[in-house]
Amino acid sequence: EMIRPLNAANRGRASLAAHAPYSVAPSVLRAIADANDREALPTCSVHLAESAEEVEFIRTGGGPLRQLLEDFGVWDPTWASPGVSPVQYLDDLGFLTSRVMAIHGVQMTAADLSRLAARGTKLVTCPRSNAYTGAGKPPVEQFYASGVQVAVGTDSLASTPDLNVFSELAAMRALARGVPAPMLLDSATRQGARALGLDMDYGTIAPGKRARLISVSLPSGVDDVEEYLVSGIEPEQIRWVE
Repeated sequence: EMIRPLNAANRGRASLAAHAPYSVAPSVLRAIADANDREALPTCSVHLAESAEEVEFIRTGGGPLRQLLEDFGVWDPTWASPGVSPVQYLDDLGFLTSRVMAIHGVQMTAADLSRLAARGTKLVTCPRSNAYTGAGKPPVEQFYASGVQVAVGTDSLASTPDLNVFSELAAMRALARGVPAPMLLDSATRQGARALGLDMDYGTIAPGKRARLISVSLPSGVDDVEEYLVSGIEPEQIRWVE
């Protein structure tokens, strides 16, 4: 009985997660994967292929992240670089499953994305955080073209000015003019709920679901509501529907 709901009344749940492949030992990554599988936990997140430095470290064992681990006194000299991409590294460890949310994916190749799609791993893109940290521009159009399930995240207030998902959608729209607005909105709603294992209760408007609803005020003359919603919505335009 490793993990149980935090609060049955509000359906709070706990699960295990790994920060990133460069900051978690292989043995711990395997243990997390085994525990999540054994306990049938709904989700597990990991920052993956976020920066060029991460790719360099996993492929060669060197670079700024190696220096950072040495500076912190946590470098393990027995660890050998696998010589592959961060995505393949986690997959070879048995970590990537349909319960996993891969966060960022800025540096993922077409082969990496195909691997995620094959495993059913969800990809959560956080373009404003990527811009702030200097990780780069996520290839949002490639994400959708690969068949990976794409959800929208903000990362945290440590790297974004607010937690407004509409602002994240606007950043995605700027990076992916070729992705239809309904697909972006689906990522911010239904796919987000699916990634969290909460789609039985959230993500769509349907009888018996639990989400509260919001309304967005529109200026006159808006013909394409979906396109407008992914172009940047300010907080003052939003209100809760009681």
